[in-house]
Amino acid sequence: MTDDIPEVRTKHPYLMYEMLKETPKALKTTIKNVIDEEIDFRRGSVTVTGNGTSYHAGVLGFQSISDENKPWNHIQSYELENYKTPGNNIVAFSHTGKTYSTVQSIRKYPEKFSVGVTHDQNSSLAQISSKSIVIQEKDKSLCNTKAFFDNSLASLIIANKYEKSKYDYEGFISMIDKNLMRADIEMNSIVKEIGKVKNIFVLGAGNNFIAARETAQKLKEATHIHSEGIELEEYNHGCTSVTNKDTLLINICNREDTSRVEQINRGIKYVGAKSIGIGGPGDFEIELDVRNSFELPIQAITYTYFLAYHLAVKLGINPDILRFDEKDYYDFDMEIFPAGQH
Repeated sequence: MTDDIPEVRTKHPYLMYEMLKETPKALKTTIKNVIDEEIDFRRGSVTVTGNGTSYHAGVLGFQSISDENKPWNHIQSYELENYKTPGNNIVAFSHTGKTYSTVQSIRKYPEKFSVGVTHDQNSSLAQISSKSIVIQEKDKSLCNTKAFFDNSLASLIIANKYEKSKYDYEGFISMIDKNLMRADIEMNSIVKEIGKVKNIFVLGAGNNFIAARETAQKLKEATHIHSEGIELEEYNHGCTSVTNKDTLLINICNREDTSRVEQINRGIKYVGAKSIGIGGPGDFEIELDVRNSFELPIQAITYTYFLAYHLAVKLGINPDILRFDEKDYYDFDMEIFPAGQH
């Protein structure tokens, strides 16, 4: 079973909304839980692994590394379990700590130094990792938005320990706090104007690609609308044929991407699609106060999470429970994740 089914609410505010609002407080807890942990990395590279939201969070934190002498890569945990070989160090992220392929990817390489980041000190991941880091916060919604930010900050701190660098963590929390307040208002307004949406593409390049993937996952979980997170240029190779008047295009945009995004936005007008530009051009535009390219995708996600939330509310969907209140979907999940797995 994925998780225990949370309290079922029937209207706004759902638990997802409350968890987003609690994020700054949770990030302060994350700092306390992680900052003083000693991690004795071995010589060699680091492989970041996990699944879904935890994986995306782990990658986003390590994208802060700028020292080319501190090599790292990221491999989704099923790929790591079955097909790929990690570096001498593995940093694994799992909110529940029981994600099967994440746990198995650590078990497969007992000779590697592993760091397991989880929110459950009694979980398998915490027990089998060379070094366990437990974030003492609970995310009550199955969308795990608060857990995403916890894991992103934990990943950033671990990356800084690996690189032997420093970061303004309080400034990071302040940035998230400010963006969450703005995002709630701005995305609620956009959702009221956006019209009908039946499919969504989220585009990102460079550091923003992983944010596009996470945004699409959250839109699917919260709204049940098919969403695809795709590399900016890859969208132009095939996806145009399934773009139409009911399509929403979300562009998470670096300055370097602006001209290409403008070109894509002009193109989708021929088939009546709509666009949101986060950090760049679109029918609806979100301006970001970006301190550096590492923070841009995390800032963008503060907005796209509220987009997912307010769109779910507009559609009359409870974003907390991933349709587990419907027997067919509950049985579907139980088949994929037997008891004790996720």
